[in-house]
Amino acid sequence: MFKSLLFALMCVGLLASCGNSEELERLRKENTDLKAQLDLLNAAKKPKYILKLKLKQASFSLSVKKHIRNAMNAIEFELPVDKDFYDSVSEGTEIVDKFRFGSLVLYGTLGDWEMTVRGKEIRE
Repeated sequence: MFKSLLFALMCVGLLASCGNSEELERLRKENTDLKAQLDLLNAAKKPKYILKLKLKQASFSLSVKKHIRNAMNAIEFELPVDKDFYDSVSEGTEIVDKFRFGSLVLYGTLGDWEMTVRGKEIRE
């Protein structure tokens, strides 16, 4: 009885492993295909045009506290752009200057968002 149970378990194990080899081959083929695609993409590298931007909130107020808070909360980030847009802006160009109408209505404060170009870079 014990021998037949052991034999049955070995047969099930062998049969189960047969399906895995096909799956393994399929995954290996898929992996080589993906590596080939990655190599093609790396071979056709183009320069990347990066803008360094600064986004901050500006308030029309006499409160020094608000101005300090706005300066502390300003963020700088990099954004990849296409060549045409890269060529159309220069350092110091203001991209966004949008009045915050909701803050005026809800809180009675005057303010806007300002996004300016802080730098430009071309990466290979």
